[in-house]
Order: sequence, then structure tokens, then C-alpha cells
Amino acid sequence: MTVCAGLFQAVLAEDVLDDLVSDGQAKASPKESETGTPITDFSVAQTLNRQDPGSYEYRIGPMDVIEVEVFQAEELSREARVNTQGYVSLPLIGGVKVAGLTTSEAERQIEKVLGEKYLQDPHVTVFIKAYESQKITVEGWVKNPGVFPLKGKTTFLQAIANAKGMDRLADFSEVAIFRTVNGKTTGYILSYTKVRSGQQIDPVLQSGDIIVVNRSGSKAGWELFTKTLTSFVGWTVLF
Repeated sequence: MTVCAGLFQAVLAEDVLDDLVSDGQAKASPKESETGTPITDFSVAQTLNRQDPGSYEYRIGPMDVIEVEVFQAEELSREARVNTQGYVSLPLIGGVKVAGLTTSEAERQIEKVLGEKYLQDPHVTVFIKAYESQKITVEGWVKNPGVFPLKGKTTFLQAIANAKGMDRLADFSEVAIFRTVNGKTTGYILSYTKVRSGQQIDPVLQSGDIIVVNRSGSKAGWELFTKTLTSFVGWTVLF
């Protein structure tokens, strides 16, 4: 996506909330691409938080840099980048697939390969040195919008904090989170104020999530964007 295209999308996206909420009533989501008829469902506040937040573990991905230490075998230890196929190249054993694994799972996998041919009872430690594979985007009326690495369990409030907080002109009551799963994009609306006060869950973010903070009182045109997106973006309102 070019910079101009990204800015165009951000400007359009930040005004979605005004079109979705009128007089305090949600104009909830179209049914995927079937009829275009909006439906309303306020009973799905937990859908943005599908997994237990306490069980979150970062999973290694392509382009991450990991450090592998083999106990009492310094010559086998190294820092390496995971390639696009999800493999990391290590001394003696060559490529080992680590993408999709937690650090502890990667340790066991490397120990298994080493133990099969080269070492007796190897002990391996894996550290993540650079987080490159998983990112989130924070756009709109925050003090420092941008793309941020997902370094571990990161919640909505933590993401806003990483963006240096809400701008004074931001709409604190309506913030959108876009999430794409299996090719289907869903937009969730939640209240920053209610999350911060504990009245709403503080959802754990996933790689690829886009947070769009609307401008307070914004009524800019939204027709072009909705015409483009209503065929595949469903909306869930978490009031």
C-alpha cells in the first residue's frame, strides 16, 4: 500500500463511527456479503477476546530474529533470522522449522533434532531478539500513530499507550478495531472510556489488527468507503 493510499484509507476509516452510531443506536453489521441487510447483536462482547488473556504466548514468525543457546556447546549457539518459510538455520543441524512455535516449543524442537544425531541430553534456550513477524496498526487521533511490533500479550489500552495516548480531539467513546480472520474482516466498536474504567474488557490484540481512533464530532463523508467495504466488513458494537 502506498503512503497516499494509506492516508486516504485512514482519513476515510476514522469517520466510520459517526456513520455506524446515530442517536446512541448502533447500525450494526451487514450479514457478510449475503443481503446487505444490517443486523444488530449486542451479545458478543467477548468475541474480540477469543482466547484466555492469561494463556497468551508469543509465537515465532518469519523475519523474527532469535538467539539459540546450547548449554556447554557454544559452537552450536547462534543468533539467526527466521526465513520466509519459517525455518532457522543452525550449526550442524541446518534448518529447523520454528515458525508458529512458542520459545519453549522451539527449545524442545531443537533439542529433539540435536538429540537424535549429535548430542546426548542437549539443553537449549531460545530468546527472541527482534520482533518482526507480528504487527498492529494504530491510526487516527492518537498522538503518535503508526505500525507497532507485537512483542507479546498486548491489549487495546497498551496499544493506545504505545501510540502516546489519545489526542485531545479524539472521540473517547467510540474506537474501531478491524480484525481479519480467514479472509473475513470484522470491525469492532468499543469505548476507550469504558475499557479504561473497567466497564468493558480490555481485549488482547492479534497480529494484523488495526485500531482507528475517530475525531470527536467528526461528520465527514463516509459513503465511498462504506460502498467499498460493506460487502466484506461485518460490524460488532461492544457498548
